[in-house]
Amino acid sequence: MEIQRKVAFVSGGGSGIGRATVLALVEHGARVVIADVDENGGQQTGQLAAEKGGIAAFCKCDVTRTDDLDSAFDWTLEQFGRLDIAFNNAGISGEDLFADEPGRWARIIDIDLTAVIDATRLAVRKMKQAGNPGTIVNTASLIGLWPMPSAPVYAAAKAGVVNFSRSLAYLAEESGIRVNAVCPEIVDTPMARALGEEQLQQMRVTGQILRPEDIADGVVELIEDESRRGAIMQITVAGGREYVT
Repeated sequence: MEIQRKVAFVSGGGSGIGRATVLALVEHGARVVIADVDENGGQQTGQLAAEKGGIAAFCKCDVTRTDDLDSAFDWTLEQFGRLDIAFNNAGISGEDLFADEPGRWARIIDIDLTAVIDATRLAVRKMKQAGNPGTIVNTASLIGLWPMPSAPVYAAAKAGVVNFSRSLAYLAEESGIRVNAVCPEIVDTPMARALGEEQLQQMRVTGQILRPEDIADGVVELIEDESRRGAIMQITVAGGREYVT
């Protein structure tokens, strides 16, 4: 898909991977809706997009609330008249040992998996209603492909995103809507701050951590490459962008 003149919806666009992807999309000529619970972050992303000469409008949205998501997609159609691209990127991490009380880890499932499923479902519906084929990219994680004993619930949520996205390959034939996913290694975003600033700085100096822009480039590739349907792209420091079979 050619990105120029298309309309994109990016959840978690107020910082990190989401912000980098918003900026990449406006640089490619898209108009973008920035959906986030963080109003300040979302507005800042919009300002950065404007400084690049792009059009990006903020819409406050809690992805765990179906009504919020539905309204945000409707607002996108009202503002721009179409929906071509959805990047379901909002996510959290954290300690999530399954032996703890459910309240401590259930939110990870709610945001990292359930909200991705819900947003994909709604995006497909809105794209069909608008009568235009579209493309959806979901954010998973390298941990969705490998075990992570220190965060089993996070690993389970991201593995769910991987196989959910794979399982929707049929939509390309049915309705022209392509669904794919990115699986990044650790990225230098606010979520990575749990490692501590000293370790983060060391990883930056030694090139052992990805930049948000690295993931945005992968998302752009998945949007543009119309042969990709149900594709899983892993992005690592050592290997760059590779597709997982």
